[in-house]
Amino acid sequence: MKNSNYSGRSTWGLATCVAKPTRVCLSPCASLRVLNSIFVSALGASAQADFKDDFSDVDYASNGWYRYVLLGNPNSDYVYTARRRLSFRMPDYDTALYFLNSNTTAEDSTVEATFENVFSSNAQYAVVCRHHDFGWYEFRIVTAGEHAGAYMVYKYDQYLKSQGKAPYVVLHPGMDRYYSYDIKLGINAVNTLKMICEGNEIRVFINGNEQFPIKNGVLRDNDFTDGDNGILIWTQRPSGAAQIDLTGFSSTVSEK
Repeated sequence: MKNSNYSGRSTWGLATCVAKPTRVCLSPCASLRVLNSIFVSALGASAQADFKDDFSDVDYASNGWYRYVLLGNPNSDYVYTARRRLSFRMPDYDTALYFLNSNTTAEDSTVEATFENVFSSNAQYAVVCRHHDFGWYEFRIVTAGEHAGAYMVYKYDQYLKSQGKAPYVVLHPGMDRYYSYDIKLGINAVNTLKMICEGNEIRVFINGNEQFPIKNGVLRDNDFTDGDNGILIWTQRPSGAAQIDLTGFSSTVSEK
């Protein structure tokens, strides 16, 4: 059964499996967390490699990019090519578009992306690491709207979703968001986000400045150990339409 929200993916019961020969699909009654550990073993270190894209090639799909529409119309055209950038033109209703790259599959890695807020009144964007069918980690900032200047670090847990619970888990307990002067706000503002996922530790940076210095403690989570890297563009009503451009992206595998 085809899942129209995924490009290049297929749905098997409750579990969605990447259409790659190195992955194995099991019955939907198996535990999602057990399946995750099996997928990590099947992936192998050979699939890990550095990746960088300046979007000089207008055929972004040939570079391994695919989209996943978590919220919104899965059949809409959101992504447009421009000169050395990708433009994400978002509608005036709630939409969450994940844009991921199959060439970035890794365990420990650094993902970095540069965004330009061409226009929006209530938009968020993020870098994503270890994305697979059972969840992922994301580092998200708000550049316009009610919570402009805020950032959040989330884990998306598909197991919680399957249990009818809220799937987004805040990885900095005690606060649902933090505010940072490092976030550039307003029209045409450019921000570079970086997230390091190594072992069970996560570190996040905005425009070169770390937001959770080591001396104040690091973010830790043990659930997801590998997956694809990418970005998220999120718009919420009543925001009106928005355009966020992606001008650079890189995924670097950590040295063992």
